Amino acid sequence: MKKRLITGIIYIGVIVGFFFLRNVHPWFFGILVYAFSVIGTFEMVRAFSYRKENEDGTLAEPAFPLSPSQKISVFAYAALFTPVYYLVEYFAPEEGFRGMLILSFLFALVLLCLLVLDHKRSSLQGAGGAMICGFYPTALLSTMLLANDLPAGSTLALLIIFVISPVADTFAFVVGSIFKGKKLCPNISPNKTISGAVGGVVFGMGASVLLYWIYTLTTDYVYTGIGGSYAWAPWLIFLAIGLVASVMTEFGDLAESIIKRKVGVKDMGKLLPGHGGILDRIDGTLFASTFVYIVFELFVLL
Repeated sequence: MKKRLITGIIYIGVIVGFFFLRNVHPWFFGILVYAFSVIGTFEMVRAFSYRKENEDGTLAEPAFPLSPSQKISVFAYAALFTPVYYLVEYFAPEEGFRGMLILSFLFALVLLCLLVLDHKRSSLQGAGGAMICGFYPTALLSTMLLANDLPAGSTLALLIIFVISPVADTFAFVVGSIFKGKKLCPNISPNKTISGAVGGVVFGMGASVLLYWIYTLTTDYVYTGIGGSYAWAPWLIFLAIGLVASVMTEFGDLAESIIKRKVGVKDMGKLLPGHGGILDRIDGTLFASTFVYIVFELFVLL
């Protein structure tokens, strides 16, 4: 528990540090996303390459065997994704997303071409595994980059992304430990309870509304989104954001749990003592980030 606490404090310190650095220049936040992408991809490829031990002591083949060329493609995608976004942004402001889209299409095309060019070692299962390793986490992390560059309220969006997920996670654990009760998904994550899930959602909703209130008090931010002419509209919107972002956080945690079960690993990595790997820490954040960015883009920043 002590090791987990110390690691958690250091992790929070790093996140807070990059929040301050983005005040110097928004692109500094890209360094954090880049680290998440590269380290998370390494953890995914490592997990997909894991070989379970059979009863006779021999090692089984990975469920999704990636060939060397498929692994190189996945790592190249992760290594280029964030730099391509900022390179396009530099020459064509607000067009960085086009660079990410083009790179993603090229990545998929390369994997298909490898089924021909490297057909002796590249399998369909490996191509599927490589696509998953590329999409999760790198493609999902694109929403953090886009949220960081929102024309207004970008700090609020990122605060919601990085605060709601740990709040929902923490209080799901606390409430679940106190009230226990029926399991949420016993075949995927046997420790999660329905009471814990409800607790996480309730506190996540409260955190979202609290963040909005504090942000409006300390900045000149003015809500201009859907229903902006009604005083109660932003409170209702951010309550709903907290609700869905908390649910997405828990769903993201379950999604990673099923991936780990399928490939046969306990943790995605060992970088964060007491927590596992980077992906074990940001799994829910990835899912919440996607939702928060879409809501801000479509409903909050009108």
